[in-house]
Amino acid sequence: MRLFRTLRRMVRILFVPGREWSLIAREPETTDLIIKYYAWPFIVLGALVKAGNVFLKFTHDVNLIQFKIPFSLTVLLFYMLVPLFVLLVGGSLISRFSKSRGATGPNGGALRLLIYSYTPVFLATIFINADRYIHNYQYIGLVSVYSVVLFWLGIEPVLHIPSGKRLGLLLFSSLLLSFLFFVMVVVTRVTINLLYPEGVVLFL
Repeated sequence: MRLFRTLRRMVRILFVPGREWSLIAREPETTDLIIKYYAWPFIVLGALVKAGNVFLKFTHDVNLIQFKIPFSLTVLLFYMLVPLFVLLVGGSLISRFSKSRGATGPNGGALRLLIYSYTPVFLATIFINADRYIHNYQYIGLVSVYSVVLFWLGIEPVLHIPSGKRLGLLLFSSLLLSFLFFVMVVVTRVTINLLYPEGVVLFL
């Protein structure tokens, strides 16, 4: 079953990444399937948790209550689009950069590396979006740092990049993804501020 395979991959990439990256590098599975069956379920779950959280804590003010459902759906949409955009655009740009640094891995290797190393971010996002039920949830974000470690461990087996150029790829990728995420957060905030009154935006 796909669900079992996804959970098994998640556990292995978190706890035995060295061995798992070697398996990933040899797998024939396309990036489309990886997005569909690995990244997408995490993205959707995180977005659903956030939208549900917004819906439950929304104000009962009679002047704003009509925005409850459309605002929750808007949050759901953006929280699915943002990570997908970061992964797809980031994966494409990282792939081009890695080729210029001497990477000899297969096509789609950079996106494959990015998606699987993003696992801690996926998990942290789900828990952070459930902040209504978790105390000190902001500290969960520290788990995301492990994604950098996973990315570093996967560079050689997946991309086959020369050892002297791996650090440059790691730094470029980290800065690029941070920039893309920042841009999308700004776009999301601006769009929501234009669509809804200030009293509604406070519940984001």
